[in-house]
Amino acid sequence: MKRLSLLLITTTFPFLLMAQQLPCNCLQNLNEAIAKTELNYAGFPQKVYAKTKPTYENLVNSLREKAENENNPKNCYYLIKDYVRFFADKHFSLTYLNKDDYEKETVAVDESYFKTLKPGIGAEGIWINADSSITLGIKKFPGNEYKAIVLSAKDSMLHRGLVYFTLKPHQKGYLLNQYNVFNSIDFYAQQRGGLLQLWNFSLFGRIFPNEMTAKEKKELGTWKNSNNGLDYSRLDGKTSYIKIPTFFNNDSKIEKLVAAHDKAIRNSKYLIIDLRGNGGGNSGWSFLLPYVMTNPIKQDSPLLRISQDNVRLKRSELEYFVKNPVPIDLKKYYPDQYVANLKKIYEELSSANDTFYQIPGLTIPLDSVLGSPAKVALITDELCGSSTEYFFHLMKQSKKTTRYGSNSVGMMDYEGPTSPTPLPCKMLILMMPVSKSSWTDKKPIDATGFSPDVKLNIPGDQWVEYIIKDLKRKN
Repeated sequence: MKRLSLLLITTTFPFLLMAQQLPCNCLQNLNEAIAKTELNYAGFPQKVYAKTKPTYENLVNSLREKAENENNPKNCYYLIKDYVRFFADKHFSLTYLNKDDYEKETVAVDESYFKTLKPGIGAEGIWINADSSITLGIKKFPGNEYKAIVLSAKDSMLHRGLVYFTLKPHQKGYLLNQYNVFNSIDFYAQQRGGLLQLWNFSLFGRIFPNEMTAKEKKELGTWKNSNNGLDYSRLDGKTSYIKIPTFFNNDSKIEKLVAAHDKAIRNSKYLIIDLRGNGGGNSGWSFLLPYVMTNPIKQDSPLLRISQDNVRLKRSELEYFVKNPVPIDLKKYYPDQYVANLKKIYEELSSANDTFYQIPGLTIPLDSVLGSPAKVALITDELCGSSTEYFFHLMKQSKKTTRYGSNSVGMMDYEGPTSPTPLPCKMLILMMPVSKSSWTDKKPIDATGFSPDVKLNIPGDQWVEYIIKDLKRKN
């Protein structure tokens, strides 16, 4: 499917890039981050007001004092991180990029410790990734912290004893801290029996003291060869099942998976789309739309915070439609009236003086309604965020879709940023939302997540079985 919207919802993980360490004037970088936030961040007017302003100003003054004589870029990252986290927005993030400056904690490995473990339900034990290139020993340490220690790895950079990640118990499972990732937002992990999913990134399976079940081994195998956990299966004669654990850089793989099984899906009475653990990414969900749409889908109309920087950014996004005819194959997505409205907005933005300006969302057109699948189940959980949450929100408009599971992670009140906010220190990458969602003022969801149509309060390994029965009961 072609690109459907100017309002692409993404979660960006720029820590995959690398940078070279240079001295960093921290006060200069902090002041720039503060200035740009106060001018451009869509959440600033709502989050800094009479009640919170004293706390905000005390934080700013304290951080400026600490930053005054600081030139180390990593130390500066930690200072500005405290500023960014004040806003409690999972789309507002700071990343530190430096391949030569990771905190490489090493723990003396006593492999005999893991051999003495008795079968249990905790995270301790020996774990492997999908292609067996990394073997980890997860051990519990004081402070209720679990450390995943490299026992062996094909990558020579992952030396024996390296702490590959740490886990701390959290209401969403675990807080995840990876050894080579410096990002201000919280990352999560969840254990499901013999499987441990590191949010959007990877899946590990336990081989000792408990071994994975055959079903768990099969799921781990779906992560081999950078397949990112994508899977299709036929659960019974009437039910197709698609599992998509991440939308991050996964669009082409999702397109191929859907194309390969299109005939089987269209011959299924029921379709289950399992997005558990999917923290977002790009808009790969667009390839699922033909199976779920029952009417044109109206996307959200976000509100752009008006500032010189934000207006410049938005006008640059609109410029193509102002200066070029819409290609014939995109006409149905960008009808003349909508394009005329974009051109009007392009002109009006230059003189806009309100705090926010609403940008109309694109309506996704409907070619035809598929009779089969007749019913669709969408499964989400507490790790589903960003573009996954947005897809969940859009599916409220589908008359054939029922949304099952638990509340999502909560990160869609402010849209995922499309470009970084430059700071003087190039190793510090600030990603700032400049638009808020239409519901944010009256019904914000970041603190709670979106709520499913049917909440499931049974063990996760029973969800699919329950959903199959429920779909058939509603027949």
